[in-house]
Amino acid sequence: MRPLWAMTRANLTMSVRNRTALFWNLAFPAIFILIFGSVFGNDDGVSFDVGIAGEPSPLHDGVVAAMLAADDSFTVEQGAEAQEIAALEDGDRDLVLVFGPPSASGQPSVRIVSDATDGPNAQIAVSVARQVILEVATGATVAGGANDGPVAIDEANVASDEISYIDFFVPGILAMSLMNSGVIGLSTAFVIYRERGILRRMKVTPFPISSFILARVLSQVLVAIAQSVILILLAWVAFGLEVRGNPLLIGGVIVLGALAFLAIGFAISGFARNAETAASYANLVTFPMLFLSGVFFSIDSAPGWLQPITRVLPLSYLVNALREPMTRGRGLGAIWPDLLVLLATFVVAMAVAIRFFRWDARGA
Repeated sequence: MRPLWAMTRANLTMSVRNRTALFWNLAFPAIFILIFGSVFGNDDGVSFDVGIAGEPSPLHDGVVAAMLAADDSFTVEQGAEAQEIAALEDGDRDLVLVFGPPSASGQPSVRIVSDATDGPNAQIAVSVARQVILEVATGATVAGGANDGPVAIDEANVASDEISYIDFFVPGILAMSLMNSGVIGLSTAFVIYRERGILRRMKVTPFPISSFILARVLSQVLVAIAQSVILILLAWVAFGLEVRGNPLLIGGVIVLGALAFLAIGFAISGFARNAETAASYANLVTFPMLFLSGVFFSIDSAPGWLQPITRVLPLSYLVNALREPMTRGRGLGAIWPDLLVLLATFVVAMAVAIRFFRWDARGA
């Protein structure tokens, strides 16, 4: 038993000392829980902008009162149906409730209108609104009020320019692929070159290292363009993706986005001690951006304390710079601030990369 215990203790010691394994086995899932818990699990921290339209009734008044009393979970605006639907299409509302006239049952019908491009956020908002309506209607029935019958709830979707969720989704996936190939791909590649002595041998050859790095960057940019074209074609063939913007503008955004994240990957390679560490650093950089930059869902419903964090993540600017022209056909005037942020990211990351560039592997 003593040898078995000694071997068990030795393995436990090695596991504790393996910081990379500890990160992926403990810290990584913990970050995952914190991010999704913050976005979706905190009912008190999520707020929905709701437009109310239609004919007044006890149910109408009860729903408005319930939402206003829901501890800042709802921001309620009342107006004409056309006005509220237009605000929904402009992104100023998460959903609109349209109350109809009382039916034969005594209850008015309710139409819940959401934005088809808002994906999971729209489904969450619709579900919460439906629950509030049913609770108010049931309460009125129990109390013996005027609304003493079942309530009919219909759901409808609107989207400016007939944008589908796949139109919303694909630009985020393009941005994600550019980030992963740039940050993870380049950072690990240069560390491997350093570990194998390739950079050291390149230093003593007539071929300039700057040309070597430029060739690597150009090849990665070409790969980024190719993978973007393939993903767009796949979405077009399989799901009917419609690209509305100028292809040259979209191509320019792809190139600038690829350069920004390649520079981040190059900078990481200067800090990383080995390929394993480079992969850990790269994932540490990319993972928060993956879920906090609007790739899969809009982050407008995230808690208020989380909103400023999203504004410092380069991926959120790339997602917006791709989504605006691809889904809404907008031009350079709508995305130039995003392009400036991506350009600044490239310049800063390249400065850091050049400052910490090393020819040889760092000693243990």
